Amino acid sequence: MKHRLLRRGAAWAAALLLLAGSVQAQPTTGYVSLFIGHSFFRPVAQGLAFHAVTAGFLDHTQTVLGAGGANGAPQALWEDPVKRAEIQAVLDNGNVELFGMTFEPTYPTTEGYQNWIDYALAQNPDTRFFIGLPWADFPENYDTATYASTWINAHDNAWHDFIDEIRALYPGVVIFCIPYGRSAVELRNLFDAGNLPDVVALISNTEESIFNDAKGHADGILLDLAELVWLNAIYGVDLNAYAHDPGYITDLKAIAQSIMDAHDAAHGPQPVPALLPVGLGLLALACMATARRRLAGHRSA
Repeated sequence: MKHRLLRRGAAWAAALLLLAGSVQAQPTTGYVSLFIGHSFFRPVAQGLAFHAVTAGFLDHTQTVLGAGGANGAPQALWEDPVKRAEIQAVLDNGNVELFGMTFEPTYPTTEGYQNWIDYALAQNPDTRFFIGLPWADFPENYDTATYASTWINAHDNAWHDFIDEIRALYPGVVIFCIPYGRSAVELRNLFDAGNLPDVVALISNTEESIFNDAKGHADGILLDLAELVWLNAIYGVDLNAYAHDPGYITDLKAIAQSIMDAHDAAHGPQPVPALLPVGLGLLALACMATARRRLAGHRSA
């Protein structure tokens, strides 16, 4: 009997905790977003605005800032007084909910990310963060198989370790990665197999291609695919049901969905446990206290 009383009180408390969690877990209608990075990042970020609104996230807003090449790495932007002031001015509004950054190997440490995360959290402690890993540059330096395996191995191992290292510094903060660089890998695999009818060249600045220069800047199809990867990663949109038609023979929505389906969910946007609403939290505690008092009464009887 005494254990039954305690179990019943615990059950009520657990139910209230679940209810409290459901109260907090309201879907977003769109994030106030800030994206900073280089030219393998900013064009994708700029394209997200269209998709977010098209997918129904009408409150999505965004600011995209940065610089080219290594100058677009988080640490480089922090160390540039002009760029730093420009980005901080956006954060100083205190309303940035989603802050996205990218990677450039000239700056391989967490220093730049820590600087920006610290500053952003000081302005809004509820800010969410992501770091997107772009595709490898100079694609002609690799054959197709090497290009694919190099990116995949780096992403699945060293990159996820890097994300985990940053996460460990900020417990309770949402920090996730977006594997949008895999878009180039998948398109190149298709092209090499003769299964990408929408492009006629791997690299060209005059014809439809995956890359538009030797450096590896994205042509239209790569941007369009990477934008869809972002849409799923940030807003969880089921791309197979997304009504937008990208306008290609190749099914970019299916490719983007497969990229995200293959991505390790543990490195996606893991939710932070919500704090209990005060009323429900107190009621849960009261249920537990009542059960314990009744159990104590039975013991003394």
